[in-house]
Amino acid sequence: MNIGFFTDSYLPLVDGVVTSINLFRNELERRGHTVYVFAPHSLKGSKVDFKQEEKEDPHVFRFKSLDSIFIPGYPFAIPISFKASRKIPKLKLDIVHAQSYSTLGLLGDLVALSENIPKVFTYHTFYSEYAKDYLFKGKIDTSKVIQKYDVFYCNRCDRVITPSEKLKSILEQFGVKSRITVLPTGIDLKEFEGIEPGGIRKELEIPEDKKVLLFVGRLGVEKNVEFLIRMMNVLLRKTKDTVLVIVGDGKNKKDLEHLAGKLDLEDSVVFTGFLDRKETLQTFATSDVFVFASKTDTQGLVLLEAAAMRKPIVMIKDEGLGNLVVDGENGFTVPDDREEFAEKTALLLQDNGLYARMSSNSRAKAKSLSIERQTDKLLKLYSEAQEDYLDSSRRIKFWLMLQKDVTLPTWLRVDKKISKLFKKSYGKK
Repeated sequence: MNIGFFTDSYLPLVDGVVTSINLFRNELERRGHTVYVFAPHSLKGSKVDFKQEEKEDPHVFRFKSLDSIFIPGYPFAIPISFKASRKIPKLKLDIVHAQSYSTLGLLGDLVALSENIPKVFTYHTFYSEYAKDYLFKGKIDTSKVIQKYDVFYCNRCDRVITPSEKLKSILEQFGVKSRITVLPTGIDLKEFEGIEPGGIRKELEIPEDKKVLLFVGRLGVEKNVEFLIRMMNVLLRKTKDTVLVIVGDGKNKKDLEHLAGKLDLEDSVVFTGFLDRKETLQTFATSDVFVFASKTDTQGLVLLEAAAMRKPIVMIKDEGLGNLVVDGENGFTVPDDREEFAEKTALLLQDNGLYARMSSNSRAKAKSLSIERQTDKLLKLYSEAQEDYLDSSRRIKFWLMLQKDVTLPTWLRVDKKISKLFKKSYGKK
């Protein structure tokens, strides 16, 4: 099968969407499928040699991009490429899988229409919620407009994928009518085997007798890291030999560092900044408990990674994240309350038997969501989308009408065969 991934977020950026794309791509290609990635160039200053990338990975098509005015630091792709426009028809794509719905997501829509193939869309992010803090620096509430666009784009897809029941329910409430399937990203368990603790203790001058709590993620207000820092004040009254290590970077990093200093927690809250993948996994191995306070995450892939590293997890309860953390089995899910969060964390750190049981259960939970199992489900979904797809779909109808008024490039035009099928289906001569 020839599959087209259309994404506005890709390497060298590192985030949950990019991780998901690469995990599925690697497993699909291991099984003999061909995956083409349509992605933006990164912004100026990137060390990526895109000419070299083109030679080494001809299945990746890059598009020129600008720094996004909506989310600074993320590329805003210009979906025009004469090279791609010549090559896309020759790829003989069987399915379009949009990973985002900005400019390259819209290009995926055009390709699906012109090639007369189904389009699947993964709604990775609760966009309207994130817009409150990121779009226009949070000064303008654009959430309602984004919700309407969510519905518009999703309803033009043959199938919609969400990584959690939480997002599925949200889209249905918005008014999405397309069929929605919950499919979390899997995890490559082999990546987490044989990882030894790194030198993070020595680098950060953490004594060997101190237990390490770990958070990994973007340092934005939506991750609620402030809660974890304030929680440490409570926890240290229960168990003094504890340190919170925060791995990641983001626009709130300085504010969080200032908060830790204000609370006299400089020795108990440590910021590493951005770490590469190897260093991050070594830090996972060094830690004792993973802590998580975000209430806006749609999948929490980092929770699955912590589970794969056999780490018990303490998190603020969020029904939408499914059963990655089962309260009392591989960790604790608690209310948005610093006292109770600290109490459960202290219990884990002090009860060796409980810790060992939850550590074992975390690994078992990760195994149930391996990338192999999740790719099986994705391929089944692709097959169902192809079977359900109709040549005379509402999108073809829309495109044929548009062609009457707009002159389109040859490769974007709906061919005569489809036009005849459309006319036949609607009783036209």
